[in-house]
Amino acid sequence: MDYHFLEINLICAQGLKPPAGFRRAQAYAVAWVDPAFKLRTRVDRTGGENPTWNDKFIFHVPAGFLADDSSSAVSVEIYATAGWILTDSLLGTVRLLVGNLRLLSRRDGCPVFDAVGIRRPSGRLHGVLNVGAMLLRRVPLVAAEVLGACPAVSYLSLMGEKGFKIRRRQAAAPRDDPAAGKDPALKQWNGETISSDGGVEAEEISDGRVVPCGPCFLGFPRRIHRSPSDQILQLSSTEESPGR
Repeated sequence: MDYHFLEINLICAQGLKPPAGFRRAQAYAVAWVDPAFKLRTRVDRTGGENPTWNDKFIFHVPAGFLADDSSSAVSVEIYATAGWILTDSLLGTVRLLVGNLRLLSRRDGCPVFDAVGIRRPSGRLHGVLNVGAMLLRRVPLVAAEVLGACPAVSYLSLMGEKGFKIRRRQAAAPRDDPAAGKDPALKQWNGETISSDGGVEAEEISDGRVVPCGPCFLGFPRRIHRSPSDQILQLSSTEESPGR
């Protein structure tokens, strides 16, 4: 069976109505093709009725899912956070009919954008969700490894798994070392991609920085928190310095 990499970008929502008792909603969205594999955006802390996420997901779907006459859809639910104790409130749902986007007739890497009405829990349409979609000919190697075990992955989760290790490798390399930042593992993470037919392709990288693979990859600002092991390493280096 022919499969494709479908990228969905949840850009932003407009005209969300905050739930009762909320003066300002802090919203996030959950998207899925298979209910067993749901993906979540970050929480928008400042958008209120017009949250912005710009978070992207990759779904590994059969060609029939994308057919023009298919009734298959990407489902999205939008929630308002309610803290640690209360349950998050459902603001609305969206059903994006992928067949209406005519993705199979477009070349790979060519995005299409749509604004879909948000249906409130009462059943009324209120607000819109701005979404982008496109087919990918290949994906980063780390994404392909995840997609081999489950049919969906988010770029945020990939950065959460790899971002801290890469930053530590770059920070540990001496500044005067010409090979600094060119760790072989880092090259493999950035330089190889998996095509939709399962083949491995290599791309040249000019330096050791984290290089997006293809036009679909959007860099997300992410705060890196130190782990307890980092504190132990820092303490050990401080204790050893007086004896040098």
